[in-house]
Amino acid sequence: MKPLEIRNRTLCHGDNLHFLRRIADESVHLIVTDPPFNKDRDFGDAFSDRWSWAQDGHADWLDHIGERCPPLLAVIHTARQTAGEGMSAYLCWLGIRLLEIHRLLHPEGSLYLHIDHSAHAYVKLALDAIFGPANFRNDIVWFYKTGGVSKRWFGRKHDNILFYSKTDRYTFHPQREKSYLSHKYGFSNIAIERDDGGYYRQVAMRDVWDIPALRGNQPEATGFPTQKPLALVERIIKASSNPGDIVLDPFCGSGTTAIAAEKLRRQWLMMDRWDGACELLRERLAQAGIENANPCVFRNSEANSS
Repeated sequence: MKPLEIRNRTLCHGDNLHFLRRIADESVHLIVTDPPFNKDRDFGDAFSDRWSWAQDGHADWLDHIGERCPPLLAVIHTARQTAGEGMSAYLCWLGIRLLEIHRLLHPEGSLYLHIDHSAHAYVKLALDAIFGPANFRNDIVWFYKTGGVSKRWFGRKHDNILFYSKTDRYTFHPQREKSYLSHKYGFSNIAIERDDGGYYRQVAMRDVWDIPALRGNQPEATGFPTQKPLALVERIIKASSNPGDIVLDPFCGSGTTAIAAEKLRRQWLMMDRWDGACELLRERLAQAGIENANPCVFRNSEANSS
């Protein structure tokens, strides 16, 4: 199969596995992605997050996983026994893609994978099996304040972002955040500043991120059901890549990763099978005032015929 030449500002429209398999080894610097969570629900026309072996499992995938990564196969079998057929089918579907993601990641590259409680524990085990526990860096908690409460459990108001590197030589730029103080006195040799929130100092960023979730009335919001804030993705790209690096999002959805990468002068390659992804990405690039950024669209039919 002919390798897929990575060109900046490209959207691959179709099943991402076909495209991932055609990308050269160790050619992508950063992967930021928000795959389905195994939530057993449909998200309008964008995608269905329901899983079964009949529709989503392939015996040859299991054979391939067993040959390339036996520990991942063990995770899938364990999920079948402890969480049911749907979870194991989901992990097989995701795992075959994660193997390609690991292969194409640069030795100094990293993966940030967004997940929630639905499959977090099993996806963490899958990533340990593929990347190795020693290359696990952070389980970042994205905390957000939104409405809605439950009478049967504590309100679920966070998602997780699993951060793995390919090796121990990964790119990382420490980030800083504001730490607010009750007053400005009693601190020596520390720069104290003030904004509308009060007095603060800059400290090393921690692994709990308080970034507001998008609301429908915000200019940034597109209506895509799982859209993430631009500020969230920008923080990741700043921390784990350099200008000019290639950023890949194989489940790009609303295109937020592309917008963030463009603003931060990174190259980008997006993938999604949703039919509305191309039009929405073009609209967002135009709204962001990005000139001459009309994405090159590459489709599965072209991939299969090359």
